[in-house]
Amino acid sequence: MEKVSEGLANHLDAWYAIHQTDGKGQRLKNWQSNPGENITFSVVIRPQHSLQKNPFLFNAFIALICRDFLAQLLQIDVKIKWPNDLFINDKKAGGVLIENRFSGENWKWAIVGIGINVNQVEFSENLILATSLKKETNLNFEPLQLAKLLHQDLFNSFETTLINDTNVWERYNQHLFKKGQHCQFKINGIETNAAVSYVNDQGLLILLQNGNENKYHSGEIEWIL
Repeated sequence: MEKVSEGLANHLDAWYAIHQTDGKGQRLKNWQSNPGENITFSVVIRPQHSLQKNPFLFNAFIALICRDFLAQLLQIDVKIKWPNDLFINDKKAGGVLIENRFSGENWKWAIVGIGINVNQVEFSENLILATSLKKETNLNFEPLQLAKLLHQDLFNSFETTLINDTNVWERYNQHLFKKGQHCQFKINGIETNAAVSYVNDQGLLILLQNGNENKYHSGEIEWIL
């Protein structure tokens, strides 16, 4: 983001996009968003010093803020699909993508991109597992107003909360998508079935396979949904 590169960004500044034409998701997948129908905004955050040794803790904290926002708004259950997608009724409603900026080994900034499907009800054929707030509730929402409210939640959380490792991991795993259930994954190019156990305090997904607990980084495993 140019403002960060130019030294003009401040902690918790946000930029909202009415129409995002080149949004990115995990694994460089495109994030498709109809003009004016969804939440697409970025927030610049200066991470707390306590997070320097564990960036995924920051990721989990952001995901929980977004999850709690949607759960309270809709009064329905919202899950976090590891590492940071938001799922409602087993369908993807949104996600978080974080770009980190370092100065040497010092983590200076995190650019947090948040996308949430709000009023969009039609998606491309390859997004059969996509949903939106409108699809789940049959209600219309004002995306810009929701973005402002979510930004305020982010602001309040980072201004008033000292991120606590134990609390974050307990709550993240409490809302973990498919926890305790068997799912299909692709690992090293091979499809396999495994039970989702938990996410550990380093952000690794723990799967139960043939009675053994195996740990995976996000880049070496892919969900098959």
